[in-house]
Amino acid sequence: MLTIRPYENSDSLLEITELLHLAYKPLADVGLNFVASHQDEKITKSRIDKGNCLIAELDGVIVGTITYYPAANTKGTEFMDRVDVASFGQFAVRPDLQGSGLGSRLLDEAESMARAEDVTELCLNTAEPATELREYYTRRGYRLVGYVQWPELFYRSVVLSKLLKEAT
Repeated sequence: MLTIRPYENSDSLLEITELLHLAYKPLADVGLNFVASHQDEKITKSRIDKGNCLIAELDGVIVGTITYYPAANTKGTEFMDRVDVASFGQFAVRPDLQGSGLGSRLLDEAESMARAEDVTELCLNTAEPATELREYYTRRGYRLVGYVQWPELFYRSVVLSKLLKEAT
């Protein structure tokens, strides 16, 4: 049985980190050094602590995750620094379950968190060359709002955002 629930301190950081590595491996294999492809458990925990992490569990095994970051913890570009913009990251689904709708369910939950926080936009950043990821987010209603070159990455990132409500 599949459940989506909040992260608990008893959840295995090793299991979550290994899931991130596995899900991001195809991107790393083509030279995109997403932090999630090689981060350690300390980074995983640090990122979880900055937001609201959700866990997808299938028969007691962690098979998906996403972390929603409230506007106060969304920073890095002029767009992301806005007080009405939240973000998400550490978004991963076990490869054999990708395309099953699980990722959409996790992202729906993150979007619901953003709406509950009453922010105007929910954004993310991803590798500019990651065409399939960009197309996935575009189908979900995300649009290009900017670019950023993170110092630790070998590629330029795109900032994509979804308008959740009109600004007041």
